[in-house]
Amino acid sequence: MDIREKMRRDWDRRARVDPRYWVAATEEADEASYLESGARDVRALLDGLEGRVGADARVLDLGCGIGRMTARLVDHFAEVVGVDVSPAMIEEARAQHGETEGLRFQANSGADLSDFGDADFDLVFSYSVLPHLPPDVVRAYFFEVNRVLRSGGWFRYQFWVGPEPRGHADNDTLNIRVYDHAAFDALNREAGFRIEAVTDIDYTDPVLNLKPVWVNVQKVAEASAQAAELDRRAEEALSEGERELEYGLLLYLAVKHCERGEAEEGERVLEQAVQTDRTRPEAYVQWAALRLERGDAAGALVIFEALTEVLPDEPIAWLYRAKTAEAADRPEEARRALARFDGLQVSEPGLLAEAEDVRAALPAAPASRRRKTVRARKKPRKP
Repeated sequence: MDIREKMRRDWDRRARVDPRYWVAATEEADEASYLESGARDVRALLDGLEGRVGADARVLDLGCGIGRMTARLVDHFAEVVGVDVSPAMIEEARAQHGETEGLRFQANSGADLSDFGDADFDLVFSYSVLPHLPPDVVRAYFFEVNRVLRSGGWFRYQFWVGPEPRGHADNDTLNIRVYDHAAFDALNREAGFRIEAVTDIDYTDPVLNLKPVWVNVQKVAEASAQAAELDRRAEEALSEGERELEYGLLLYLAVKHCERGEAEEGERVLEQAVQTDRTRPEAYVQWAALRLERGDAAGALVIFEALTEVLPDEPIAWLYRAKTAEAADRPEEARRALARFDGLQVSEPGLLAEAEDVRAALPAAPASRRRKTVRARKKPRKP
């Protein structure tokens, strides 16, 4: 699959789950924090420009999502255009902001700005987009940004720069990539940009132990080399690191929905988490627990049946299937699930205690039916 198609599919999928969350994965994971993050980041964008770009400017938001920052800028500039690789994101952006004068949204390929002419913009900005892209896609974008900027125009973007590079699989569209200083300098220089300012953003990533930065660069020359046309194949399946991060973020989002009493939304997100990684039990368990809370023991049992099919050697899957079957008043199914649990020779005391609780809650097993003995008729002796 072409890397651009991989990016489009990934971000359409995420947009269908919750576009606000995937645009701004705030701790609260709600609309109020989404709106607040947009206001905060626009203030930082404008403050960092320090008046370098006038009110008559034409501005491009690279990776606009659903217009979190884009829509707020129409009060500051003459025209603002947002582009994104995800048609689903663009559709939502137009639904929310489509009637705003001086504001336009359109989908792009995810690696070029071919819909725009040379020197079309005075300012290009990008927030929380470029570090998630494969390096060859980032390089292609830098050359394109140079092309669509007027001479002396500005490119302000969020990035991660550290003493050591941090990479990921070349089809990963979610994890953060860190550039070392040499790669960062070369990326800007080769694309015809002069670095004017690099300022820390007041947040430290707990995994990277690093702060992201805002970067101001000015177009001072044409790109020093001809950008090669991006023509690269990528694995369609999520990489291990990408799958792990997406799965974890979905679980977190589901928890926040449940904390707010949004059970249906929580179930929808958990279903997507199961589809993201069918080999991990957490989403199944949370999803079934929601069904049980809503009085749907039969529905929870279906979920645990699916889990035991995928993970037949996972003791907790059979234990929960037994507990749910007991709650659904299916004692024979519960006994069969306990038998499978016992066959896995579990030694963990907590699980064994839970299994005994299920056994104790089951009604007494019916007496075994006596087998009818069928006596074989003796064949008559031959005369």
